[in-house]
Amino acid sequence: MEDPKGTDGIEELKRDLEYLEQELFHEYEVTEHGGHANFGTRLAYWIGNLNNDPDRKGLYRLLSHLFFIGRAEQKAAYRTAYSKHIMQWLMRVANINPFQGNANQLLEFELAATRYTEVTDSFGIRAFCTTNLIQTEALRYKWEGNTTNWDAATFRREVLDEDNNGNLRRRNLVLLEDFVGSGSQMLDAVDLAVSLGPDVNVLLCPLFICPEGDREARIRSNAANHFSYSPVMQFDERFFISPTAVAGEHPDFPRIRRLLEKIHPLIEGGPQEYGPFGYRQTGGFIVPYTNCPDNSVPAIHKRRENSWQPLFLRSSRLPV
Repeated sequence: MEDPKGTDGIEELKRDLEYLEQELFHEYEVTEHGGHANFGTRLAYWIGNLNNDPDRKGLYRLLSHLFFIGRAEQKAAYRTAYSKHIMQWLMRVANINPFQGNANQLLEFELAATRYTEVTDSFGIRAFCTTNLIQTEALRYKWEGNTTNWDAATFRREVLDEDNNGNLRRRNLVLLEDFVGSGSQMLDAVDLAVSLGPDVNVLLCPLFICPEGDREARIRSNAANHFSYSPVMQFDERFFISPTAVAGEHPDFPRIRRLLEKIHPLIEGGPQEYGPFGYRQTGGFIVPYTNCPDNSVPAIHKRRENSWQPLFLRSSRLPV
């Protein structure tokens, strides 16, 4: 009714959302069980958080900037990380010419000398290995929770299989992560891995990374010859809204920015209160099917009793 002639984009957005509800949005795991409503009902409640049509319309329009990562996209990223980014990195650090006769044999040797680790348990290293038919030992290292009392000698011995003579059975170390926002969770692991020394080749390979995390990773990559950084997908700035206007931003963003600031009193509160643009003011519009990150705008994912119903409820590791 708002766009009877289809000139305002509302009708097209409505068709897109109805299609995506069937193809993708139903995969969102946090609301898949436990009595949560389907996407269409959650959408109605979400729009109904506001009490006037202009604001409701503005909130609805925000969804045209949403980027949803579904199960198939995650699996494709697993495959790309292994078949492209890891393989190319190994060929580069081992100086393997793909046209030489024994290239496959040399690459298999390097794969056998590679240890795969995950920065946090959200990556799902077991699913990564299964998807790529990687046969590896039971030991799968997670950096999260192990960085505080981390010891280089222990890591070299237990994870990289260093013998008593200092020889490494695993000299190629891959750090994997599914979604990186600012990079705060990732950087401690990267710094420790790089500190192992130049005899350990280190690759950081996030599946999806935001601009701030990308900048931090590139700084470290430029500072150490034995550290490489190769993301599967780097999000550009069009999926993020900053607290202040920036040159070249989407024409919708000034209106969305005003709306997010206006409605935030309905949402704010709790121990994870980062303001209307989320953690570190990232202002993301990105929703992975496993969970909405806290650096996406809280209007999408945060719940406040008797005040705000989220569209994609975030499952937090901290009490809210």
